[in-house]
Amino acid sequence: MKVTVFLRNDHDTLKSLFERFKNPSGSRTPNGKKDLFNDIQREVLLHYQMGVEIFYPALAGTSSERSAEIMASAEREYRTVEKSIEELSSMNASDKEFESKMNQLMEEVQRHIDLEEEEIFDEARKNLPELRLEELGLEMADRRKILSTLAA
Repeated sequence: MKVTVFLRNDHDTLKSLFERFKNPSGSRTPNGKKDLFNDIQREVLLHYQMGVEIFYPALAGTSSERSAEIMASAEREYRTVEKSIEELSSMNASDKEFESKMNQLMEEVQRHIDLEEEEIFDEARKNLPELRLEELGLEMADRRKILSTLAA
């Protein structure tokens, strides 16, 4: 599976978690909100770790100047996401600000998703051969298995 398809699947998982948070079925308890936050946090951290270990270095190794600019932007976005995750981790789900902070986090992650899907993937397709995109997808799948096991 190409790395772009693999990452798009990651994005779909995150979007699904966002929808579950925004539109809970039945009554939502603070514990349920915190559990969903924990799931979102885990997925965001796995996605980022795989990106910085595998995908972004491969793209940085190309001769594309545009790739470097886009990846710098993605790094800035992630620092913002990371700060929001840290703040939410220290909050109780029943705190008045928890819901608005979660909405902010979801918006930040959505901006990152849009950047990857609209710009970074195009750069990858332009600057990496098809075979390399496939190899990166396999590397990411293997790395996800390892990171998921470690996070469990």
